[in-house]
Amino acid sequence: MTNIQKKYGSWALVTGASSGIGKAISEQLAAQNINIVAVARSEKNLQQLKQRLEDQYRIQVMVLIADLSEPEGYNHIEQATENLDIGLLVASAGTENNGGFIDNSLQSNEQLITLNITAPMKLSHLFGRRFAARGKGGILLLSSLFAYQGVPYVANYSATKAYILSLGEALNVEFKPLGVDVTVISPGLTKTPMTDNMTVDFSKVPITRHLPEQVARIALNNLGKKATVVPGFINKFYAWENRFIPRSWPVKLFGFLIKRARTLTADETVPAQQ
Repeated sequence: MTNIQKKYGSWALVTGASSGIGKAISEQLAAQNINIVAVARSEKNLQQLKQRLEDQYRIQVMVLIADLSEPEGYNHIEQATENLDIGLLVASAGTENNGGFIDNSLQSNEQLITLNITAPMKLSHLFGRRFAARGKGGILLLSSLFAYQGVPYVANYSATKAYILSLGEALNVEFKPLGVDVTVISPGLTKTPMTDNMTVDFSKVPITRHLPEQVARIALNNLGKKATVVPGFINKFYAWENRFIPRSWPVKLFGFLIKRARTLTADETVPAQQ
């Protein structure tokens, strides 16, 4: 694994740190003696994370309670970290709202865009500037296997993740001369609270399944080495197939698979965050 502390410094900021992939990344960074600014909505989960990481690894954990689907969340991060020498940004907070696009409320679609697109864009801009000024830094963005094509019944979610994938690919080239690494991790099905709450029976969808710890390890191992990373052989096949076949084919395939695997009606869909 890359020596994060030697390459970027002793502090990292992780959004979505209270659960799932963000939590796993926080734990693996702490094992490398990296201090963590842990950002999420759940104060209880963050305080538990703080106590465990500080006791086990003797690092510092700064807890920031912030809802990044609201503008105040970004403002809180900007102000609280102004005088902290953060060298790594991990933007892993995200949400989904599966179901028919018009069956989900406009408000839930807008909140998804704010959390999945606006927040990581603003954080990449904020810390990109800070990292460029210090001459080094790293940005790890969390996209999805669904970013590589439109996916019916998770249409808005897959579209937001396509934005993150495209943004990260471009910033990887743009920031490199500034000494700033940018990597995008695009996992498939991962056992997190968000996917557990989705109204989809993923046993009916032939994609590779991973634990958050596996995704975190792959992400950190490839940070600064690759622009984009897709864990799992089958997932890699899905990600790259539309370069060799008409793009409409995988869109229709995923539409068929997700529709068949849905377990509740759109009215019963409850958005979840991690």
